[in-house]
Amino acid sequence: MSRDVHRSSMKKLNRSNSDDDIHLRPMATLIHSKPTSHGAGETSFGARDDGSSMSSSNEYVAPSPYQNTSSAIAGATRGYMTDRYHVTAIPEQQPTVVHTYELSLPIKLLPGEDDVKLKEDITYRIHNRSIPYRGDLIVTKYRLMFVTKPPDPIQVLVDVPLGMISQIEKIGGQTRSNMSDGAAYGIEINCKDLRHFFFGNGKEQNQRRNLLDHLTRLVFPFSISKADITNPLQFFGSFFALDYKKKMCPNVIDEGWTLYNKMKDYTRMGIQQNSDPHWTINAEINKNYALCDTYPDILVLPSSFDTTRLQRVADFRSRNRIPVLSWYSRETYATITRSSQPLTGLANRTCDDDIELLRKIADANVNQGFKLIILDARPKVNAMANMANGGGYEDYPNCELEFHNIQNIHVMRESLRKLHAAIRNAAHDDKTWFSDLENSNWLFHIRAVLTAAIRLVSLVHNEKRSVLVHCSDGWDRTAQLTSLAMLMLDAHYRTLNGYMILIEKEWISFGHKFFMRIGHGDKSDSERSPVFLQFLDCTFQLLQQFPSAFEFNEKLLVTIADNLYSCQYGTFLLNSDKLRTDMKVSEHTMSTWTPILRDRRLYLNPSYTEKSDKVLLLNNSSRHIKLWKNYYCRYMPGYRSTLDDLTQRYTTLLNLRKKFTDEINHIRQDGEYHQQQQQQQQPRLLSGTLYQTPISTTTSSSSTQSKSNVVQATATFMT
Repeated sequence: MSRDVHRSSMKKLNRSNSDDDIHLRPMATLIHSKPTSHGAGETSFGARDDGSSMSSSNEYVAPSPYQNTSSAIAGATRGYMTDRYHVTAIPEQQPTVVHTYELSLPIKLLPGEDDVKLKEDITYRIHNRSIPYRGDLIVTKYRLMFVTKPPDPIQVLVDVPLGMISQIEKIGGQTRSNMSDGAAYGIEINCKDLRHFFFGNGKEQNQRRNLLDHLTRLVFPFSISKADITNPLQFFGSFFALDYKKKMCPNVIDEGWTLYNKMKDYTRMGIQQNSDPHWTINAEINKNYALCDTYPDILVLPSSFDTTRLQRVADFRSRNRIPVLSWYSRETYATITRSSQPLTGLANRTCDDDIELLRKIADANVNQGFKLIILDARPKVNAMANMANGGGYEDYPNCELEFHNIQNIHVMRESLRKLHAAIRNAAHDDKTWFSDLENSNWLFHIRAVLTAAIRLVSLVHNEKRSVLVHCSDGWDRTAQLTSLAMLMLDAHYRTLNGYMILIEKEWISFGHKFFMRIGHGDKSDSERSPVFLQFLDCTFQLLQQFPSAFEFNEKLLVTIADNLYSCQYGTFLLNSDKLRTDMKVSEHTMSTWTPILRDRRLYLNPSYTEKSDKVLLLNNSSRHIKLWKNYYCRYMPGYRSTLDDLTQRYTTLLNLRKKFTDEINHIRQDGEYHQQQQQQQQPRLLSGTLYQTPISTTTSSSSTQSKSNVVQATATFMT
């Protein structure tokens, strides 16, 4: 126990400072020097609520266009170095061992997946087989596979994208000769999607060490050498996304990258682009990301606020993330705005410009202007602790402040780790399953996020109040709450395209640090956290309670979760809008939305009610919050996912709906045609009686029967 406590305390001491404090030079050289004091509070290095540091002086490098970007991407070393440090370029990929077309594989590989980087003879054991399989561990640029050898039939027993691998560890003693024959000796691979593999090594000297070194270089290139962020080909070349793009659509920007249009989304809400009396769509204040390099280049601000004061507001907000609009109700004028925490510090500093901006946000709501509600996602104790590091919270007379107990990224990471352990233990012995699940606190945290989002919806919809949302830096818990509230308030975001646009808007363009939170190509987990996965999980909870309110189905959520880690697409590879623009991500990679748009019928929900624009009021009691089994438990031995059956059922039902709809339309067109023909004919007068051709009876009967068929088919397939 004491050893675990010591290890935990050492991890806290060694935790990296904020990744956004690193500046990137336009060459692969970083200069590190001792920290210097630049004013009060700048040399404080305590951990913030999200685990990052408030200081900007812990590592100094020459200024460049790439300020405030990820240290993991920049490749800066942690701590302080007085000597000049040259960042080495990423070495060339492991030489090709063999081409995939030379292998006999019972699966189809992806375009661009041509070369085998590693091929190793090894054993693999699965739960229901006492004798291990003998075969080849094969690694391509995209995936890791285990392929069996005779006398077993050739089959692929392991198939996992490299980006899905979170950890590779040695298992067993240092030397094989010191172990009994039955003892485990080899490497263990843990995955971000809960999969878990053990591969056994032979007795050959250094075989395991060599295998571990090769795998680490292929799976975690950024842990071995440092990337030059200014070289897109070098950076994207570390991922399969570049090779896939070259094969699928070279020299073409695929349609997923153009799905989200910032101007169009804001004007859809009802904001007039040039003459709105309350809000202004401003494309100048953050042009070239000059004001805030983790915000989008188009911001929406109160029309009555003097933009010359924004720089002072930015200086008073963490990471320059000023309060800006996320969502607007044209009916009530209530708004959701987002920001980072104010830099009040222990001295409880204030900023008149910041206070005035919040007053203007409140005044823009002409119905309920008086006071702005500030929803701080953090526990109050964490917000108070941040004051010691220069952060803090608003204690303004014209605002009402609420704290919500959503824990930081490190607590969430540990909760997911415990959930993984509970699921793996249940595969062998489920006696403690319920207690292990409860002890992980995963569903508790999901419920906490949903509770805060419900409160936000209630304030905006029921009380018609305007609300500002923030946490520490405004890119983790803030994005969870704004996006979930918009999903519940606005039916547009419950459509297939609308949901993808919501992710593009609130997560991608507003600077959620996907590169850091997912840990692409880096074996360190100090900045990893399942923040976005929790958002998908919360969406699943909404789908369960409102099955007819969403145009998309559960398969979309699982697909997005898998693409989050796979590194097949570029959507989730970088940390900010600025980096995506500077790195020209759309030219070097495909968007994760493109295959979804091209095969959208796979993701449609047949029970969707098209005109359902009601506000969703979720029941967040414990018994209504369910474990997302089709995602978390799908690789658990003995568990049979219902996702494939549901997808097939949905596809069949959608086909039936189309067939019956086409039939109804055909009958209606025939009826309209005959009616037009009848109206064109002159009525005939016979013996004082007006005769007309009867045509409507059969048409009406057929239409009614077709509608009845649709209803019956729907009832059959949904039960």
